[in-house]
Amino acid sequence: MRHHQFYAQTVLLALFSLFQLLQPLSAIAQDPGSIVKGIVHGDNNQPLSGVSVILRNGKTNFTAGTSTDSTGVFTFSRVPTGSSYSFAFSMVGYEPQTMAGYTINGDATLALDVELKNITRSMNEVVVVGYGVQTKRNVTGAISTINLSATRDLPNTNLAQTLRGRVAGVQFTDNGRPGQTGNLLIRGPRSLVASNTPLIILDGIFFNGGLADINPNDIATMDILKDASAAAIYGARAANGVILITSRRGTTAKPVIRVNAYKGFSEIANRLKLLSPERYLQKTLDYRKQTGLAADPAKVADYLTTTEAANYKVGKSLDPWKEASQAASIVSADASVSGRTENSNYFLSGSYLKEKGVMFKDDASRLSLRANIENKITGWLTIGTNAMYSHQDLSGIAADLNSLYYSSPYGTWYYPDGEPTRFTVPEEQISGSPVRNSILTKNQEINDNLFANFYGIVKLPFVPGLSYRINYSPNMRWYHNYNFTRQDKYVAANTKSANKTNTNTSEWVLENILTYAKKLNKDHEFDLTLLYGRNHTYAESTTANASQLSSDAVGWNNLNLGGTQTTTSTASKVEGISSMARLNYRFKERYLLTLTARRDGSSVFAKNNKFATFPSGALSWVMSDESFLNKVKWLDFLKLRISYGAVGNQAISPYQSLSISSTTQYVFGDGGTTSLGVYPSRMANDNLKWETTYTGNMGVDFGIFNGRIGGSLEVYNSDTKNLLIARSLPTMTGFTSIITNLGATNNRGVEITLNTVNLKAKRFEWGSNLVFSSNKNKIVHLYRSDINNDGREDDDLGNRWFIGQPINVYYDYVFDGIYQEKDQLPAGYKAGFVRLKDLNGDGKIDATNDRQIVGQGGQPKIRWGFTNNFRYDNLTLSVFVNAMQGWISDFILLDPNSTTSENSPGRALNQIDAGWWTAENQSNTRPSLVYTNPNGHSYYVSRNFVRIQDVSLSYDFPRQLLDRARIANLRAYVSGKNLVTFTKDWPGVDPESGATTKANMFPMARTVSVGLNVGL
Repeated sequence: MRHHQFYAQTVLLALFSLFQLLQPLSAIAQDPGSIVKGIVHGDNNQPLSGVSVILRNGKTNFTAGTSTDSTGVFTFSRVPTGSSYSFAFSMVGYEPQTMAGYTINGDATLALDVELKNITRSMNEVVVVGYGVQTKRNVTGAISTINLSATRDLPNTNLAQTLRGRVAGVQFTDNGRPGQTGNLLIRGPRSLVASNTPLIILDGIFFNGGLADINPNDIATMDILKDASAAAIYGARAANGVILITSRRGTTAKPVIRVNAYKGFSEIANRLKLLSPERYLQKTLDYRKQTGLAADPAKVADYLTTTEAANYKVGKSLDPWKEASQAASIVSADASVSGRTENSNYFLSGSYLKEKGVMFKDDASRLSLRANIENKITGWLTIGTNAMYSHQDLSGIAADLNSLYYSSPYGTWYYPDGEPTRFTVPEEQISGSPVRNSILTKNQEINDNLFANFYGIVKLPFVPGLSYRINYSPNMRWYHNYNFTRQDKYVAANTKSANKTNTNTSEWVLENILTYAKKLNKDHEFDLTLLYGRNHTYAESTTANASQLSSDAVGWNNLNLGGTQTTTSTASKVEGISSMARLNYRFKERYLLTLTARRDGSSVFAKNNKFATFPSGALSWVMSDESFLNKVKWLDFLKLRISYGAVGNQAISPYQSLSISSTTQYVFGDGGTTSLGVYPSRMANDNLKWETTYTGNMGVDFGIFNGRIGGSLEVYNSDTKNLLIARSLPTMTGFTSIITNLGATNNRGVEITLNTVNLKAKRFEWGSNLVFSSNKNKIVHLYRSDINNDGREDDDLGNRWFIGQPINVYYDYVFDGIYQEKDQLPAGYKAGFVRLKDLNGDGKIDATNDRQIVGQGGQPKIRWGFTNNFRYDNLTLSVFVNAMQGWISDFILLDPNSTTSENSPGRALNQIDAGWWTAENQSNTRPSLVYTNPNGHSYYVSRNFVRIQDVSLSYDFPRQLLDRARIANLRAYVSGKNLVTFTKDWPGVDPESGATTKANMFPMARTVSVGLNVGL
């Protein structure tokens, strides 16, 4: 806790000092003078918020800047008197306007009414495309831009949460834990075993940290590159899509100070239903009855263990979920200062976030600092840096969910002195206390990330349009995880132990970028981008363990005190080299061509295939500019796009293509000394090469009815070849597997984005955003073998890979209900046992003939999100609904009694309360407690859900009130996250995360937060 306070104090001190240094910059605006007010509205007479307003006086070099509030009003206070004042108004999507020749008189108020004309609204927004920017109008690839303003009032602790359900083709699944990033998937899985994680580009540079390292309030834009034309510029690492993140910069001449803080309270949204004390007793009685034992409800205490019976007799019971949870909360504070002058631009920020998870000791905190500084040295030279530091603290051992699942409601968790028991039911030692390790073990888990990009831009004066940029980006990441377990005073043996893990990663990227833009005449225009770069990664890790410590006085700081000590260490290095060329050509501003080629080399691949080339091309046609559509009054914009190209995947560990030797220790002969043996553990593959995805994409961008309706439609097909797979080898070779290139997969799908302005009045506005996507992936081929000579390629049953089927499917027997007492029972079966379908009709159930694919998992067939925004004067309400449909999951915990589910109703263990068959309640979905699942089948449930994901209500305080308080903006807001989930029959904690095993079933949190956003 002390180091948290130290960091917080450091941030506050740094910001205070910075604000003091910046006082001279704003002092000029504090001279006595007049007040200038105005209102800015669009050509539809509606007020515009966020318009940048610059006030200048050419004679006195006076400059001030501000922006309009939610009502379109801007104010300049104490403007020095004088003449020749000019105003410059600018906003994305509107024509910039300059108004000059104004005279400011003393003690007078100048009032302005300004109208900005709309220019095809969203099509003129700037989009980051990689090594540059373009307007949406000129984009030829499939790129989605995240509306970060829609999530500004939500307690999103990492950027990945802003993607949930808001981008067509992007799937985010959370795991319910604080400080965790979750899983991201863009346009479905491509690889069978290699990573499907998207590439992250932060301020133009490869970022290998996690999205949880980045402060969401520091980010200005986030764009998703989805097709090969858009992503091919990043070549070897872009097969899984690219997330481009751009941090904020200064926007006004006047320094702007912003503070955003919120406090949230959380609770478990849904928890796994375990047996209550009453149901636990009923389970015991029913099991005994079904096994032929005495089951007298009056003597139920006799059927419990001694510990359970003692608690039962005195009426003492507990709820394991309640015992292992905690009061959860989120606290976040963020402060920034930014500004720009003619030659400088700066954005500086600091933030602190603390999360207490819903489970005991599952906590996280993050301190982040950012400095974006750019300076124009001369007319042709600009230098700058974008730097960030994050300190993430995940210290603490979360409650053990595996033990929680088994915890009897009649167990004992603590001794009278408050110490945790080793086993809640000492007579049953299959699992321990869920909180014992959390209490006895002190843990320190810290992630530090220092990332920067130092750049220089040279605009060569002798060649107009030609510029050179150099990027040098070092990234240092260091991680440590320390644990110390103190002595359990109720255990005679020495239980003291400690371990330390230290991991350091050092990376750098060096890029040389040359760009040339030229307009040949009114019809022809092009720009060319060339790149040559290097990248380097070095990582090392050391773990030291010590058990049976002779003293616990120094914790993990002296492992030499351990009676048994072990040490392991690893190191790796990866080198890369890249070159790239991209040409954008525009004819008559409506016929657009993009050609890209990138060549990458990486040391992770074999000597015969170190390099690979990834080309792409795209064409676009702005149809709405054609004369034959000019008379279509309701059509604002229409553009067709088509692209095809290749991107690569190098997501394997270093040295996978090399022959590797391992070591082992052995004793030769009785009484011999310990010797070190070296043996070959991996076979080399000199021909290992890049996994490559070839993607074709067709898209339509449109806007109609004067901007009331707009959106895009995407259709794509991706073929991934030369999959990186660890193929099993025969035992006789002496090796278990080899990394090789095998097989191919296919992804195809459709994506729809629709933005509408449903109602727009003077004081009220209602707008909606709908995103819809459907992806279907399949395995095209694997080993090209046909061992059974049936004329088709063999499936891989062991890995559950089937030709022509999705990558993640479930292959099993088909559930056909429960045998009832009146049914004809097979030999060895009883009423209450599961009936399986005899698929081939031979009168018996066997694994060869009676199993089939029963459903798709991993990703849904359909994803959609629907956002509605309502604004009335200064009040704004946003409601976001998120949904995923068309997928299932196995849920073996529904099996009430088998080695597969590890449920044991005859023992002093708890389990899921999903019901079971009894003679009195003859269920047709759940078997009896004595059914042991001899065929080893699983149970399957739908993961379909519709969720009210986010709701926020905000209020922008009136301009008149803020002027008196000399505050630029003030917004108060309240929001709710993960409020209500509608699902058919999902028995787990959350269908989105899909957790099905005892140990990872962390519940999702339902959070309500209140916050304040202040601008000075």
